Amino acid sequence: MTFQTLEYLIFLPLTFILYWTLCRGNKTLQNGLIVIASLIFYGWWDWRFLGLLLLTAFSTFFAGDLMGKTEDPKKRKLILIGAILLNLGILFFFKYFNFFVQAFIDAFSLFGADVEVSTLNILLPVGISFYTFSALSYSIDVYQKKVEPTKDILAYLAYVMFFPSILSGPISRAQKTLPQYFESRSFNYDVAVAACKAILIGAVMKLCLADRLAIYVNTVYSNIDQHNGTTLLFTSILYTLQIYADFAGYSLMAIGSGKLFGIELPTNFIRQYFAKTVTDFWRRWHISLTTWFRDYIYFPLGGNRCSKSRWMLNTMIVFTVSGLWHGAAYTFLIWGAFHGACMVIERQVYGNKIKEISDNFSIANILRLALTFLIVNFAWIFFRVNNLNEVMTIFKKIFTEPGELFVDIDTFLLGFVALAIVFVYDFIKEKQLNIHLLSSKYIVVRYATAILLIFYILAFGVLNGGSFIYFQF
Repeated sequence: MTFQTLEYLIFLPLTFILYWTLCRGNKTLQNGLIVIASLIFYGWWDWRFLGLLLLTAFSTFFAGDLMGKTEDPKKRKLILIGAILLNLGILFFFKYFNFFVQAFIDAFSLFGADVEVSTLNILLPVGISFYTFSALSYSIDVYQKKVEPTKDILAYLAYVMFFPSILSGPISRAQKTLPQYFESRSFNYDVAVAACKAILIGAVMKLCLADRLAIYVNTVYSNIDQHNGTTLLFTSILYTLQIYADFAGYSLMAIGSGKLFGIELPTNFIRQYFAKTVTDFWRRWHISLTTWFRDYIYFPLGGNRCSKSRWMLNTMIVFTVSGLWHGAAYTFLIWGAFHGACMVIERQVYGNKIKEISDNFSIANILRLALTFLIVNFAWIFFRVNNLNEVMTIFKKIFTEPGELFVDIDTFLLGFVALAIVFVYDFIKEKQLNIHLLSSKYIVVRYATAILLIFYILAFGVLNGGSFIYFQF
């Protein structure tokens, strides 16, 4: 079950009605319904993996409980290490076992040795990277005494398994999100309306833009040898737009779904293609993951409060690990390391002034924005095409084989209309312009805008499109 399916269109309002009627004003009933609904939602994909989800939830809960019962630093550290090893071990097996086996074989092949090691046919549990990180944030925060261990296991299960965010985030953090489950939630009409607006905008981004562009992108990337450099360059740009609309659209729908139940999920995107540096891009892109790595890996390594060479190493470690988190392939490692290298270079060029680049309209800022987009765009090729030989073929063709652009009229017409809608929406938000249609003070404008967007989705959205891109992670 995913956000763009008919099943979810039935599941969400039904759960919403039960939540605010039978469970209203009762924290235990509200959390209980969230847990039941989340188990149904996740089990709809494959009920066999509910055991892994419950193992992660219960192991981190009891690890926190045990740490709360002792002040012995060694015992607390052993408990934390145990929780981390168990959950990262599960993640490693399902997501990375075959990758490291292949890397082992590749390493020996460099020296002319043939190693016979079998890989396994492992099905990756959807959302495992996201709910594992949410659960581990609780164990780490308890160890660091940033949060008190909870005795309310129902509230904790609701936090870890909350269905709007379990599949692709945003990654919740115990410090900010968990306390919301300790209080009963009261229905707020204005919040519910804001939630529906977020879901509607997210649906436009996913169904009308991302899935429309995906038709062209998938067609070209599935036949790389048949297309010239001009088409491949254009396709890379379309994928850059597609992945934003897909993942930001998902996040808006997740945040909106959370708001319907009185739960505030963290912001995950802030219009990253308005960024004027790669550093700024990562302040805007997948924020819940970036801050997770910052707080639990980058800062413990020493952050930037160390020598310049150590800071460079810390940055490269974090972004290489980030690349590996996204997928078990060499291309993801290169993608992450490339972004880390760009951030190191930017810091050398700008110094501390990198935080002070103005938002003023200027030629310099236009050039910075264009350069950042170009860098990010080329990096996305490694992200989208998981075969290094094919990546090299794409780059070679882009620089040496210009030609006539492959044209798909439907993609160009319908895709660019959707792009215009999303761009105008983001531009208004970015520049904080006083233009409001869905939030207009005139009720006619509000309802007319909402109805037009719904009809636009039904008429021109790709309603039979694929799942969200980040489900694979």
